[in-house]
Amino acid sequence: MGNLYVVLLHEGMLNKKSEIVTTSLTLIDVHDIARSSRTYGVKTLFIAHPSEALRNLGRTLKKHWEDGYGATYNPDRKEALSIVEIVGSLDDAINKITQTESERPIILATDGRAGEGRIAFSQVRDLIKSDKKPYLLVLGTGWGMCPELINRCDLFIEPIIGPSDYNHLSVRSAAAVLLDRLVC
Repeated sequence: MGNLYVVLLHEGMLNKKSEIVTTSLTLIDVHDIARSSRTYGVKTLFIAHPSEALRNLGRTLKKHWEDGYGATYNPDRKEALSIVEIVGSLDDAINKITQTESERPIILATDGRAGEGRIAFSQVRDLIKSDKKPYLLVLGTGWGMCPELINRCDLFIEPIIGPSDYNHLSVRSAAAVLLDRLVC
């Protein structure tokens, strides 16, 4: 799956009141999504945040596990974080992929709400496997992405639906489920 990228966004998110906000960087999200991404063969996991201070915090975390005491304490975490790149925005991630791949990625997204125009996981999985174009899975934090971000996506994947009527996964859990459904 050398053509699949992931970006975790914090800007342009919705809060409980459906207001557009910027969410905080949660370090456990970086750890856990990096581990899932590395497990499922994601080429790069971008962590996008508009705040330089929070981008620096992400870089400090990454450095600790790659170069600091953490590198020898937990080599598995070092390997997982090796695919993480800290950027300022979705556009930064898109530009980096475009430079690397010489073409703009196809942007994928989902959210927990059902609606029109959703594509089945199996269809997207078949596209990713058969097509050598780069794909970028966009993950939102908070209560999901604002409509402007969703409208930027090329393909909108069906929501993750479990066997109960409760549907509010953490982004870490959703990332793992999405990657499993899109790759396996």
